[in-house]
Amino acid sequence: MRKLLLAGLLTGALGASAGDARAQYCEGTVHGLSGTYNLAKGTGFLAVRAQPRASARMVGQFFNGNTTEILGRQGNWYRVAIGGIDGWAHARWIRNSCGY
Repeated sequence: MRKLLLAGLLTGALGASAGDARAQYCEGTVHGLSGTYNLAKGTGFLAVRAQPRASARMVGQFFNGNTTEILGRQGNWYRVAIGGIDGWAHARWIRNSCGY
């Protein structure tokens, strides 16, 4: 019983700490994209998706130099928000200030 209580207290303390870290503002900048825009070929822009997978519906596009708030991470995907767009973008193309 004491071990379970201690484990619960430690988990709660660690969870609070992780939550505080996520509450910190995180910004990312898009980089490394082709300079030539071609929607058919998927070049020159970073697709922002409705879900963290390449086959998900595209809800917006980012371009080199765009900055975005990073709200979270799932695998190789960042949850991003900019100018009314809220979705998921592949982390490969975003440098960030949050140490992901």
